Amino acid sequence: MLKNYIKTAFRSFTRYKSSFFINVLGLSIGLTCSFLIVLWVQDELKVNRYHANVEQIYQIMEHQVYTNEVLTRSNTPGILGRNLKVDFPEFEYASNYTWGFQHVFTKDNETHRETGVFVENDFYKILDIDLIYGKRDELLTSPNTVVLSETMAKKYFGDRNPVGEGITLNNDTELTVTGVQRDMPAYSTFQFEYALRYDDWLSETPWANEWGNNGPRTISTLKAGTAIPELNEKLRDYVKTKTDDTIVELFVYPFADLYLKGDFENRVQSGGRIEYVRLFIIIAIFILLIACINFMNLSTAKASKRSKEVGIRKSIGASKESLIGQFIGESMIITIFALFISIALVEFFLPMFNTLTDKSISIDYGNPILVSVFLGMVLLTGFVSGSYPAFFLSSMQAIQTLKGSMKSSWKEAFARKGLVVFQVSLSIILIVSSVAIYNQIQFIQNGNLGYKKDNLIYFDTEDEVGEQWETVKGQLEKIPGVVSVARSNHPFLGQNSSTTGLDWPGKQSDARIEFEFFGVEYGLIETVGMELVEGRAFSTEFGSDSTKIILNETAVKVMGLENPIGETITLWDEDYEIIGITEDVHFQSFRTQVGPSFFRLIDWNWRAFARIESNDISNTLAQIEDVYKQFNREYPFEYRFMNQDYANMYRAEMRVGALSRYFAIIAIFISCLGLFGLSAFTAEQRAKEIGVRKILGASMRSLVVLLSTDYTKLVLIAIAISTPISWYLMNLWMADFAYKAGVNWWIFLISGCAALCITWLTVSFQSLKAAIVNPVNSLKTE
Repeated sequence: MLKNYIKTAFRSFTRYKSSFFINVLGLSIGLTCSFLIVLWVQDELKVNRYHANVEQIYQIMEHQVYTNEVLTRSNTPGILGRNLKVDFPEFEYASNYTWGFQHVFTKDNETHRETGVFVENDFYKILDIDLIYGKRDELLTSPNTVVLSETMAKKYFGDRNPVGEGITLNNDTELTVTGVQRDMPAYSTFQFEYALRYDDWLSETPWANEWGNNGPRTISTLKAGTAIPELNEKLRDYVKTKTDDTIVELFVYPFADLYLKGDFENRVQSGGRIEYVRLFIIIAIFILLIACINFMNLSTAKASKRSKEVGIRKSIGASKESLIGQFIGESMIITIFALFISIALVEFFLPMFNTLTDKSISIDYGNPILVSVFLGMVLLTGFVSGSYPAFFLSSMQAIQTLKGSMKSSWKEAFARKGLVVFQVSLSIILIVSSVAIYNQIQFIQNGNLGYKKDNLIYFDTEDEVGEQWETVKGQLEKIPGVVSVARSNHPFLGQNSSTTGLDWPGKQSDARIEFEFFGVEYGLIETVGMELVEGRAFSTEFGSDSTKIILNETAVKVMGLENPIGETITLWDEDYEIIGITEDVHFQSFRTQVGPSFFRLIDWNWRAFARIESNDISNTLAQIEDVYKQFNREYPFEYRFMNQDYANMYRAEMRVGALSRYFAIIAIFISCLGLFGLSAFTAEQRAKEIGVRKILGASMRSLVVLLSTDYTKLVLIAIAISTPISWYLMNLWMADFAYKAGVNWWIFLISGCAALCITWLTVSFQSLKAAIVNPVNSLKTE
């Protein structure tokens, strides 16, 4: 049976080479895109799921209940982990851990700044972290100990076992290496080069020992059989039993789900990166459908040429079922042929795809699940592509086809035109999506942040640079390319420090509102380029401003102050006079509404910001490094540009935008392949009509318009259908942003015009080709 299908298919391929080429090319590209998306989705789905007991690993989360909102975060009290094991039998292991820190390590002649975390020893019992050297139970049990990654260990110790040897931290603390772990895999959200003892950090961080403060995170392993709803009920008010000064409600959440489903709104899980996974699955389906529609349309369009073949086969006894099997078999063979091409294309484009998505994806041909998904996609594509042509061709009447009276029915034409409309509609939706996403990203990149991120660098003031900051600052400001320099305790990217300890006249006694706290020094507001809408900045010209405070616009609205300048408010039981109001500063993502914040002078700032001129940036940076090295000779000088870090905050959105553009272009190309083939068949079927019209004096322009009109109507219908759908989908996507560019009317205009122009260009080629044929030759063929 298969041998007969192959023979029949080969004869069909040789007779219809052009449609065969278009079908194979379209299906190959469609499968390639879909395979790449499947690989990306698979990589996203396995993040943090490689641990053997992943079903028992839970993150401790908080609902922070404020007067105006409920925020869900992974920050927890710094002493939560060790207490959970004592007070709740459900916890087998629990460990607090910190956010990432940067420290300078020195061993012999090697000095580098590395990124790591402080963890408790249970951390290595909860997660599957492979140890090369060291004993898991003894890694971080003694003061001043460190566990190194494999890469970091080789950097400082070569290939030898470093356990028991010393390494210097920040040029003043001698650490003992107690273990070496394999580098964290790419599909882990934990990425660090070293781990330090959590108790060492806790002893130097008094606020983290208080139940009313939050900052570190807590991860745990629950005992098998633990009932999660009952445990969460017990945990909810746990912190309230330790202190009255809290707004926290605790709960456990599956660690494996946190990466994809980590967004919450009013206590309810509301999205996350899973939205991107769903988006690209839909795109993969769209692209495959567009390729399948090409196959259906071209197969039914050439039905008249295969009608006699069907008639002869039926007249000699072929059943309808055998004909359906034949045509679906041909479709499967073409799809399998396209499969081999697509695998080669995937291997070729995978390095570029990895660069675009910032991943390290590879194809594991030994993975039965992945292979099954690929084969399932191929079989489904082959069946979908061949199903309609198979049922359509097999339903032809033998007598009519042999008599040559076979004509295209209105049902056939309607179905084919409907498929074209559907195909073009999908392409337009992708065009609108890519333009809207690009527009939103541009809005984010160019929006008013409340400060000026361009030509603004920052670096941390460690050791002698921090201790002698006034001297360092004076020397930096003498550099010709440096406009101004000042420090803050806030990075201006991401939440850093917040409090509810602000009181003001008229505040309700039970109101709990979170304010972001910016610690600054004189000149910081001017250096970062914040705009004051009222009042003044901190200045030594007015004497000491240590009892003064500056609010942002949102804070004034939240507090309900009509004439804020000169008002006295209370912060942590101390009075402060309001001297200025700044524009709202977007230190978080545009997905988040700007909250109330305040600025206060402090003397424990750690991050220096420098505004530099753009004339000779490299020379200015070299001079800044020279000054830094005068005081911190042993420390490597590392700086960052604020605009680069700000762009990195939207890497996910930028990747989605880039991928959607590429996939939209591919979808358009596949659609054009189909239109190209269909227009060729249309021109061939109307060859006699074109010849008669030319003899009667029709111009080439009128003939091109004649042949293009039908397709223009179909595209206009597709625009009408796709516009409301794409508008709804893009508004749904932008709903996650507190600040959005919106889906403007010109996006639909551009997308519709693009679809029309692309269609005209595609169809016009075949139309011109048909129009320039000698009418005598066209009429002779009849």
